[in-house]
Amino acid sequence: MEGTSSPIRRSRARTQAVTNRIRQQILSGVWADGRLLPSERDLAHQFGVARNTLRRIIRQLETEGLLESQPGRGSVVRLSPLGDQMSRADIALPASTASQADLLEMRALLEPLVAELAAGCATPEEISALEAAHRNVAEAKEPAALDHWSAELHRAVWRAAGNAALLEWYEAAAMRLPPRGVPADWRSGYLMNLAELVAAIRDRDAMLARNLMRALMRRRETPRSLLTVES
Repeated sequence: MEGTSSPIRRSRARTQAVTNRIRQQILSGVWADGRLLPSERDLAHQFGVARNTLRRIIRQLETEGLLESQPGRGSVVRLSPLGDQMSRADIALPASTASQADLLEMRALLEPLVAELAAGCATPEEISALEAAHRNVAEAKEPAALDHWSAELHRAVWRAAGNAALLEWYEAAAMRLPPRGVPADWRSGYLMNLAELVAAIRDRDAMLARNLMRALMRRRETPRSLLTVES
């Protein structure tokens, strides 16, 4: 029974993450009120989900008052006042009183544990997604592309952990945190660190994955020295 429930939890976590990301696109104005969404096929490819999963997500966002289905056209952004309030309440984690520094510290504490979980339960598909994201990071030529694929790799680690609550926290926090650029003078070291992390998760070395992510977060994210005690 346990063996069948774990893939279901991961599937639900992935669906919720995509729902959060599409909701963010709408609420942040990337997809403005009145805009026709991209085609179902394009959206499914963009967010890496099956088309039937995407349809469920679209229906969910329609019930929240964010989208309206128009026969013959597709889904149109419709930001009703009620829908806007409901959705903003839904993404209110973490608390609005938390500063960006607070969120960075919490992420720095959580993400090593997330990497440890990912090493223990990542599916072959999730490991392939990590490897693909790392290849894209390594091949990125522009800083914006490097930042994008770096963020996608970290998101893939959280997905691979198979914990819906953790993934929801990450997605909510990510909405409030600015992009974290990779300084040019330590790009090569950063890429090496990521390669070691992906390998540790692939090799099911949970403690190594945890320690590598701890070192990475200490270097990249932590605004003050929180992670000095090794466990």
